[in-house]
Amino acid sequence: MSYRSFKNIIADFFGDFYSYQVVIFFEEAVQLAEKGDFTSTIKIGKDALALTKFTKPGYENLYLIGMLCQAYLDNEQPKMANKYFKRGMYMIDKNDEDYMDDVNAFLDLKILINEELNKS
Repeated sequence: MSYRSFKNIIADFFGDFYSYQVVIFFEEAVQLAEKGDFTSTIKIGKDALALTKFTKPGYENLYLIGMLCQAYLDNEQPKMANKYFKRGMYMIDKNDEDYMDDVNAFLDLKILINEELNKS
C-alpha cells in the first residue's frame, strides 16, 4: 500500500474526527491571536494544518492558511507570511462562488506583506 492510499483510507474512515479537531485547534488559535499571542497562534495553527492531511479535502483549509498568513505578519515574520500567501492563492478554487472575495482577501494580505518586506 502506498502512502497516498493509506492517507486516503484514514481520511475516508476518520476524516470527520480529524475535521472536528482542526476546528477546535483553529478556534483556539483565533482566540490566542485576539489576545495578541501570535507565537502560540502560529504553533496551534500549524498543528491544525498538519491535521488537515487526514481530513477530507475542504475549502475551509483556505481560511486556516489565511489565519496563519496574518499571524506571521502580526508576529513580524513577513517572509513566512508570504510563503503562506502563495499557498493560499494556490488553493483558491476558481469555481467557488466566493472566488473573488477570497482572492481579494489574500491580495489585501499581500499588500501588507509587501509593505513589511520592503521595510527590511
